[in-house]
Amino acid sequence: MRSIMKLTTGMAAVGLAAMALSSCGPRGNKPNVEIIQDMMESPAIKAQEYEEEAPHHRGMRVPPEGTAPVGFEPYKYATDLDGASKSLKNPLIGKMDEETLLVGQKFYETNCALCHGYKGEGAVVANASVTAKMALKPPPVVSDKVKGWTDGHLYHVITMGQGVMGPYASHIPQKYRWQVVNYIRFLEKQSK
Repeated sequence: MRSIMKLTTGMAAVGLAAMALSSCGPRGNKPNVEIIQDMMESPAIKAQEYEEEAPHHRGMRVPPEGTAPVGFEPYKYATDLDGASKSLKNPLIGKMDEETLLVGQKFYETNCALCHGYKGEGAVVANASVTAKMALKPPPVVSDKVKGWTDGHLYHVITMGQGVMGPYASHIPQKYRWQVVNYIRFLEKQSK
């Protein structure tokens, strides 16, 4: 009698183990039991979603002070144009290959061409529907003034803005700004 009970208990244990393993293997990737609450379906809030428990019921929150995204490098010349002009060196200087120019062109045409023109000619020829309504017309990026700037100066203006032009640091990723600088230099050569 005891051997029958041991055999039954052993078979039940083997059966339960087989059922548990079958739900975690290649046939079924979802465990059938949620051991820790809310691990299978996160209570995460979408960026602009209403949140009942949050202050002001906003899902979007300001990150804690002093935090930075992974891989973020603060721009050390934020208020120092002269320092940026003298210290920033273009790692892609003179690199006018097709790949570099295509990336630069993509970001230039997406962010800059609306005001500065597709060929860098400025408000004179640029999209009149936008520039016609501006009190201060955007200058050409192929002008002698801009040609006299260092690549660091141009990079700084793209990053931090200048005059009524706002910063484009959030629009053009840091790793692509030098390619935009090279594309502007390419436009300057084409305008001769």
